[in-house]
Amino acid sequence: MLESSKDVLNLVLGLSVLLVAVLFSWVLYQMGRMIKNVNDTMKTVQKIVKNVDEGIDNFKSKAGNAAAFLTLFVKGAQEIAKTVNKKRDKKTSK
Repeated sequence: MLESSKDVLNLVLGLSVLLVAVLFSWVLYQMGRMIKNVNDTMKTVQKIVKNVDEGIDNFKSKAGNAAAFLTLFVKGAQEIAKTVNKKRDKKTSK
């Protein structure tokens, strides 16, 4: 089978090429897994950002509605205070 040093050289070269091919395949597989993990992480981050954005929009709409009602309540309270002050002034003037 191994009659000369050239046969040994061919056998070693063949094994070396096989080893390089296996290592290259393993590196490509690991890179693919890494890219998939990054993609999954980005999808999760996008979902979180979308939920935060929706929460902020929801808060803004509710805060806007609350601010509108708050201004009505403040104006109403001011009118009530004016009315009470006028009645007090009338009672004190008598």
